[in-house]
This record gives sequence, structure tokens and C-alpha cells, in this order.
Amino acid sequence: FYNALLPKNQEVRPIWDAMNGKHRKFHGYGSDVIKALMSEDYGRAEQICREAEQYSRELISDLEKMKRILERQG
Repeated sequence: FYNALLPKNQEVRPIWDAMNGKHRKFHGYGSDVIKALMSEDYGRAEQICREAEQYSRELISDLEKMKRILERQG
């Protein structure tokens, strides 16, 4: 659904647009974890999961920024 939406709010739009690349990168973590698990490289899989968790905080922060902007503007 992400690609089906396009915010009209000019303050939100740059944050939303930047999330496209971040969204792809986040899904890449999932692919990398699967590859590591298939190779039985459990240490690497765990490391990737930690990186993904940290990266998810950045995505959540972006979503919270957009929410604050929209709440402020009513």
C-alpha cells in the first residue's frame, strides 16, 4: 500500500519520499537474514537482525515526524 499513497502535504512529502529507499533497504535486511540462515551463519543472521532493529527506529522516527506535522496542522 505504501506505493499507492502520495501525501499532498508539502512538509510531509520530502520525508515520505525519502522513506521509499529506506523501505527497500529495510526489506533487504530480511533477505540477508534468510541467506545467512540458509548458510547456517547464525552469528551473521543475529547481527543483521540487530542492524535491522536499529534501522527500524529510524523509520519509526520518520513516521512520528510526519504524524507530529499533521497533528500540528490539524
